Amino acid sequence: YTRQRPVCTLGERAWSDDRKADRGSGMAQLSQRYGVFYFYASSCSACDVFSPILKAVSDKFGMSVLAVSMDGGPSPVFPNYMVDTGQYERLGLGGERQVPALVLFDSVTKQPMPIGFGILTQDEIMDRVFQLTQVQPGSDY
Repeated sequence: YTRQRPVCTLGERAWSDDRKADRGSGMAQLSQRYGVFYFYASSCSACDVFSPILKAVSDKFGMSVLAVSMDGGPSPVFPNYMVDTGQYERLGLGGERQVPALVLFDSVTKQPMPIGFGILTQDEIMDRVFQLTQVQPGSDY
């Protein structure tokens, strides 16, 4: 197991560097198949912080983002937003309506995959998308 997932500091750093390289090359190809639903509210201060982070990831990898306003208000970062007409519930996010929320959508299988809620860093977004799309379940542990 420790050959596949090193536990010593130097080994883990090498594994982590390789993983980031794999993640970066994998993310560049994902935009052809996957898109992201971004649920936000114009009155949400966490959304104000998170929107530019998501925009940077989107710009870097060419991934399309569909911004969906939960309160009908605009987004200065995503001007081509739409107002929620039930997408939140249809994508399986439940009734609590937490924002910000990200959902990865597979255009081939038509399956939504929740990425996360709240403020995420660029690395967290990329790691989660990589885990959902490139890593076989159970192979990382």
